[in-house]
Amino acid sequence: MNLGELRKEINEIDRQLVELFSKRMAVSARIAEYKRECGMPVQDTDRERELLALIADLAGEELAEYAVELYTKILALSREYQKRLISGGEEHK
Repeated sequence: MNLGELRKEINEIDRQLVELFSKRMAVSARIAEYKRECGMPVQDTDRERELLALIADLAGEELAEYAVELYTKILALSREYQKRLISGGEEHK
């Protein structure tokens, strides 16, 4: 394999990641609606802690630290998005 082929592979993976991120955020929007209707807070610290532990396990020892860092940011973005939606911001299309 040459560098160009490897970069094409990365581009395809990135396309898939963006697609999955969009799907995740769409579900996050539905969760925000549920939380709004039920008067629940956006942040669920226990759920986040459990998810990060699962992510670390799934990633394996070598990549656990990086996967947890990535998901910490994803969770922060999800909370920010939910807060915006709950406060009357634009809904995810």
